[in-house]
Amino acid sequence: MRKTILLLILAIILSGGCIRRHNVLKPGPYLGVIRIDSTEDQMDLPFNMIYAVTPDGQKIMQVTNASEVIMINEFAVSQDSVFMKFPVFTSEIIAVIRHDSLIGRYYPKGKENGQGYSFYAIPGVTDRFPWANQKPAANLTGRWKIHENAGTPDSSVMVGEFAQDSNHISGTILNEGGDYRYLEGKVSGNKFMISALDGAHTLILTADISPQGKLENGRFMGSPRWKSIWTAEKNETFMLPKMDELLKLKQNARPFNFRLQDINGDTVTLSDPKFRDKVVLVMAIGTWCPNCLDETMFFKDIYTSYKDKGFEIVALCFEGKSFESSKPAMERFISHTGAGYTFLYAGPRGPENMHSVLYNLDGRLAYPSSMFIDRKGVIRRIETGFYGPGTGVHYKDYAEGTTKFIEKLLNE
Repeated sequence: MRKTILLLILAIILSGGCIRRHNVLKPGPYLGVIRIDSTEDQMDLPFNMIYAVTPDGQKIMQVTNASEVIMINEFAVSQDSVFMKFPVFTSEIIAVIRHDSLIGRYYPKGKENGQGYSFYAIPGVTDRFPWANQKPAANLTGRWKIHENAGTPDSSVMVGEFAQDSNHISGTILNEGGDYRYLEGKVSGNKFMISALDGAHTLILTADISPQGKLENGRFMGSPRWKSIWTAEKNETFMLPKMDELLKLKQNARPFNFRLQDINGDTVTLSDPKFRDKVVLVMAIGTWCPNCLDETMFFKDIYTSYKDKGFEIVALCFEGKSFESSKPAMERFISHTGAGYTFLYAGPRGPENMHSVLYNLDGRLAYPSSMFIDRKGVIRRIETGFYGPGTGVHYKDYAEGTTKFIEKLLNE
């Protein structure tokens, strides 16, 4: 059934290709679909879009994932072509208008970096999974213990937290390094399906609901290489390790410092006068990392509130192979987030370089990882990962606890 619907949609799109007067992008909702892997059409990723024209004539596109609304202002229509670039990250969609639909490609790292994935969008569809309309066999609301790639060297355990209303379901998945942000989908019969597209993530998860109420035959896809299988069972008490339990200071490590370039190419060290006698948060991030974006947006406001009281933040950015190649992405990230603190190029991303820069830490380093340093230069707290606003109460608890901790350090 699903393949029949998709083939019909594509036939409608392509049939309008030679009818010039019909090649018009109309305001309203659209269903976008990305084929992440050309060999696996059953894992096509659907997402919701809304095209609008403001009263002053500005064309904008919104992409939504559950309660998340991504405003795409870098959007242009030129003759029968459409260009849209996601905020913060470098991903973009380039498509042509066929009839009143779109067909083209999604480039997760920008058109200059890779061939991208096939993309199309059809107007007037608000259902994220329109081919899945059976009465749900179960209500999956609750907390789930997820086993990913069980019995393999890549085995891991995660937590899924979902809320279901009729056949609509939303929520997120948490792991030791962060979360999968805003996920949205459906439960149709004994099938579970959920997806997200935010400019960094391209995620789709599917599973079967067993007669015992478990999730089985689960499949996950984030890219042609980032795939896994999974199962899950309800478990309201299972907890992941706390973020501040996964890292520790090495014994007898020399005092922490760095000597890195800022966005202007100037050398910055932790011993510079700017940071002297201040409470300093050092964050290891990547401008390509969605959890790092959530952390940056949180600490941007914290920095604005407390910088005049002696609080400083330094973001160590692990990016491309060189400063020159990484600078555009860093500039874009800084501009779009509006974060006013210090950003430094820390070298290429990867575990070897990350451990080299954060030489005083031992344990599981993830993006982001953070160190809180008091006015005397003593590291008071270290943690890895970040639970963003898509995690609800986990984000709220972290925000409240971290704000109080920063205030405590400032008042010492």
